[in-house]
Amino acid sequence: MNTANTMDPSTGHQHSTRCWWDVTRARWVCAPTAVEPDHPPVDVRDMLVVHTALLREFRLAPAAVARVPAGARRQAGRVDRHLGLLCDLLHHHHEGEDELLWPPLRERAPARAAALLDVAEAQHAGLDGALERVRDARRRWVAGSDAGSREELVAALQTLHGLLAEHLDTEERTLLPLAAAHLTEAQWRAVGEAGAAAIAKSQMLLVFGMFAYEGDPEVLTTMLAEAPAPVRVLVPRVAPRVYARRAAQVHGTPRP
Repeated sequence: MNTANTMDPSTGHQHSTRCWWDVTRARWVCAPTAVEPDHPPVDVRDMLVVHTALLREFRLAPAAVARVPAGARRQAGRVDRHLGLLCDLLHHHHEGEDELLWPPLRERAPARAAALLDVAEAQHAGLDGALERVRDARRRWVAGSDAGSREELVAALQTLHGLLAEHLDTEERTLLPLAAAHLTEAQWRAVGEAGAAAIAKSQMLLVFGMFAYEGDPEVLTTMLAEAPAPVRVLVPRVAPRVYARRAAQVHGTPRP
């Protein structure tokens, strides 16, 4: 992604058309050399894996709902169960950022970054409202499974996806560089650990399979690095199959 006339909040460098945001490394790259912090940057690519999965699933969600015929309560229940998981994941992801990411960034990042954090917090508030509207629409849809409640939920999910896409783009371009440059490994790890702790054990394989579907294999290996050896071996093999089954039920294909 090429971006001109954008300031890197972690360094104060003014980007030009010769600079770009490298999504695979989660950092800006500036010709002829990369903008480097004074210390080795924290590896924040695990958040890109989470973002990619959430954005994909919320992008696909409106169509998953729209495909359910009026009165098909069993299929509506399957799709709603998946939507519940997605909404919970997004809520806990943002809760972890609110509690464990934004405060240390405000303390450690340059003062000019405060405005960027204000934007992110306002976007979280907007997403909280959109999530609540989706929850209300889900309840009405599951109760009635009629065409009217279905279309209401489709519209609510489309709005949520639009807000989420805008927020994640802002976060990846402006706040992940700040986190990589200014947070400690322990501070960053706490965010990931909080997110993992919020996932029910019964959902772990499904969620990791969701992450693995488009996630960087190197990053996925890192995410399991501290797990026991059997987990490190079995989860990468089993989790994609678990997600494929869920995708077939919800999206009509194991490879949505």
